[in-house]
Amino acid sequence: MKNQTLRFALAGGSICLSIGIVAAFMLAIVPLYASAETVVRTGGDVSINAGQVVENDFYAAGGGVVHSGEVQGDMYVAAGSVTVNGEVGEDLTVLGGTINVHNTIGDDLRVVGGEAVIAGEVKDDVFVLGGKLHILSTAKIGGNVYFYGGEAVIDGEVLGTVMGHAERFTINSAVSGVDVVGVLELQDNASVKGDVRYQSEKEITRSQSAAVSGQIVRGDAADAESSKKSNFGLFALLAWFFTTLCLFFLFRGKLEQLWRRLRREPAKSGIFGLVAIIAGPILTFILFVTVLGAWLGLLTLIALTALILVGMLLLPIMLGRLTVSIFPQWDKMNFGTVLVGFIGTALLCSLPWFGGLLIFAALVITMGGLLLVVYRGIKDQF
Repeated sequence: MKNQTLRFALAGGSICLSIGIVAAFMLAIVPLYASAETVVRTGGDVSINAGQVVENDFYAAGGGVVHSGEVQGDMYVAAGSVTVNGEVGEDLTVLGGTINVHNTIGDDLRVVGGEAVIAGEVKDDVFVLGGKLHILSTAKIGGNVYFYGGEAVIDGEVLGTVMGHAERFTINSAVSGVDVVGVLELQDNASVKGDVRYQSEKEITRSQSAAVSGQIVRGDAADAESSKKSNFGLFALLAWFFTTLCLFFLFRGKLEQLWRRLRREPAKSGIFGLVAIIAGPILTFILFVTVLGAWLGLLTLIALTALILVGMLLLPIMLGRLTVSIFPQWDKMNFGTVLVGFIGTALLCSLPWFGGLLIFAALVITMGGLLLVVYRGIKDQF
C-alpha cells in the first residue's frame, strides 16, 4: 500500500513538475509569438473580471488564472493555479497545479493537475488526471466521471458512472454506477442506482446507510495488481496526450509555423537539436564544477530539461503533421493531426530498437526546430 501510494505521489509530482517547466517555457516564448488567430492572454496573473463576456473561445497561460466573468465558447488554460468562478459555455480544458471550479461548465471538463475541486455543475463528462479529485456536495455532474490518480472523493451527484483507477475512491452521494480499480468506500449518503464493480486487494467498505440497487462485483486481487501496473502506464500515456492536446489548442497557429520550418530546414533543425543534446549536458557539468558558474549550470539544466520535455510533447503533433501532409485533402493542422501523430508514435514505440531510433531522430529535429524558432524570434526583437 505504501509503495503504491508513493508511486502515485511521484506520478502526481512528476506531472506538476512537468506543468511548471512547460508553463515557464511557454510563458517565455509566447510574447514573441502572439497569434492573431486566437485570443490568448499570458502573464503572471490572468483574469476575466466579473461582468466581462468573452463571446468566443478563451486561451490563457500564466502563474495564476481567475475567471469571474463569462466565456461563451471553450476555455483552455495552462497555469499553476486556476479558479473558475464564472460560467463556461462549452468545454473547459485545464493544465494546472490546483484547479477550483465553482460555476457551470456547459459541456465537458478535462483536467490534468495536482488537485481538482469541483463545486459547480458540469453538464457532461468530467475527465481528471491528477493527484486528487474532490467533487463537493454542491456539484452536479451530468455525465460520467473518469479519474486516474491518487484519491477521488465524490460528495456531489453524478448522473453517469464513476470510472477510473486510483489509490482510493470515496463515494458519498448519488451516482448511476461504479466501475473502478482501487480501494472503494461507500459512505452514509452513497446511493448507487446500478452495479458496483471494483478491483482491489481490499474488500469494499460500505456504510449501513449506503444503498446499492444493482450487484456488487469484486474483481480478482491478482487482476487488480496487474491492472495497477498496466494502468500506471496508461496514466502516463494519457497525461502525455492530454498535455500535448492543451498545447495544440493554445498554440495551433505557431505549431503550424514550426512544422513549416521543420519541413523547409530538416537538416539544420537536426544539427541544432543534436548539438543541444550533446553539448547541453557537457556545458551543464562544466558550469556546475565551477563555483561562479553553478547558477548558470542550474539555468542551463532547467533550459535543457524544458527543451526536451516540450520536444516530447510536440513530437506527436509533428509526426502527425508529417503523416497527413502525404494526403493533400488532409494536409492541415487539426485535432485529427494530433490523434494520427499519437497513433504513429505508439506504433513506433512498439517496434524494437528501430522504432526507438526513429523516435529519437524525430525528437532531435523537433528540438532543433524549437531552438531555431526561439533564436530567430529573439533576433527579430533586436
